[in-house]
Amino acid sequence: MSIEETWRPLGVDDDDQIAEYDALHDGVSAWMAAAFWAWIRQALTETRRYPDGSGRMPHLREGLTEEMAQALRIPFPNLRVASPDRVKGAKQLGAALEVLQKHSDPLQIADYILAFFPDAHPDALDDLLERSKSAWRVGRRAAKPGLVRRVPLGVQVGADFVMARAGRAGLRLASAWEVLYSPVPNASEAYRLAILAVEDASIPIVSPTNQSATLGTVLRQMEDQGDWILPMTREHPRAPTRDVIVAMMRMLWHGQHDRHGGQPSAPGDVSQDEAIVAIGIATTVVHWFSAGLINRADA
Repeated sequence: MSIEETWRPLGVDDDDQIAEYDALHDGVSAWMAAAFWAWIRQALTETRRYPDGSGRMPHLREGLTEEMAQALRIPFPNLRVASPDRVKGAKQLGAALEVLQKHSDPLQIADYILAFFPDAHPDALDDLLERSKSAWRVGRRAAKPGLVRRVPLGVQVGADFVMARAGRAGLRLASAWEVLYSPVPNASEAYRLAILAVEDASIPIVSPTNQSATLGTVLRQMEDQGDWILPMTREHPRAPTRDVIVAMMRMLWHGQHDRHGGQPSAPGDVSQDEAIVAIGIATTVVHWFSAGLINRADA
């Protein structure tokens, strides 16, 4: 579907109205809440047989729910029931939801359910998140289904292309994206992995015999040699590709200001925005190296 064909409510016509309607929302929005908690309730529910085998009734998945509460540090009462009963089951589920709805970050609950609860119906949640213009979608983290931050489709497709084709560097990039766009992002770890990805891609080409090479080593060597270029037929005299490549890699290397301790004047951990920039640079540079686009001029 093209941008022009995208459906929007009647009256959402000009650029400002469209931008406001299409904006992504964090957390559980008011228009998403009822369906979101219905999805949670369904995931928490199991059916048990009547003692006489005459039928089945809904009950709380007691063990799984208690494990989730412990992992997410949610104070949880003892809701276990000794024998199956329809009324007890309904009260049990209602009480569990009442406790969970007080949690400060409901998306953590959905994320845990995706990873550890059977029959969680991830597609149904993903559809709900998309319809509700959520900043989150269902993806994979730590080899399990989970929530990941939504990024523009073109950016995601391009990054996935590089990750799938760049070997070990691609795996590092995938890990960096995973920790950066998770519900509990770790910008410092994402930045570190971005640098490792560039090292994985560049060292075998620039410093293949140096067993202790780092990105700093690669940068010094490329600057000393001064002839690593991109295959651009037309170059601007103030932005030759040999300078652009080194400048991008140097910005990435210098920007990781939290890699050394014991420096009182250092600005502290890298920020989420800094890590987003770092991963963007790393994705481009890894793609260029893995595709054989960065070479010495005489090659």
